Amino acid sequence: MERSLNRAGRGDDDPNGIRRSLLRDAVFARLLDNVLRGVYRRGQRIRLDTIAADMRVSRTPVREALVPLENLRLVTVQRYVGVVIAHWTVDHMIERVRIARTMITEPSVGSVCCADRFDVAWLRECATEGGAFAELGAWWLRRNGAAVSADWLFSQRDVLDAFFTDDVALANGIDAVVARRDRLRIVDRATAAAEQDALADCAAALVELADALIAMPDRFRSVA
Repeated sequence: MERSLNRAGRGDDDPNGIRRSLLRDAVFARLLDNVLRGVYRRGQRIRLDTIAADMRVSRTPVREALVPLENLRLVTVQRYVGVVIAHWTVDHMIERVRIARTMITEPSVGSVCCADRFDVAWLRECATEGGAFAELGAWWLRRNGAAVSADWLFSQRDVLDAFFTDDVALANGIDAVVARRDRLRIVDRATAAAEQDALADCAAALVELADALIAMPDRFRSVA
């Protein structure tokens, strides 16, 4: 989901468009939650008008919110058909973390290293360790000159943050409570290293956090 952050290579929102942007973001968040929790079944076809009526909004913010969802490969929008929910799996979600882990262990330097220092306030928008991993990892990659990889990982932040919340994880057979304290300690280490600009220590903590997130599906719980 697009966000007004200079570190992500985006400009500030037009003040006149703030209200519209907030509505689009709210619709996006609800659509994302519905997809990840299985409210919208994989392969289900939904008319745009139905979604708009259900959320009591016009078609415009729904269309706008569907763009990032389509970019995340969670839906496809087909003419004359409407919105089709993708046949995504838990493995697809974990693969996003695996890709990010590889980007950190084998960064592809393609531009000048960014000099921006990490601001811990950026983590306030993250509800889970998955979101924190994407936020910290995107900064680390940009700090090391891997701007393209950083942009990709930042674009995954919202979906990873939502996927690892308690209710969404449980809906997908994962107990997110198990070992959470350990994962949060890793987030704290990565954050402290980022604030000190200790890039090697930050990378080590991020790789450890990625491994912990990747291992979570092994703690599957049966879902009614």
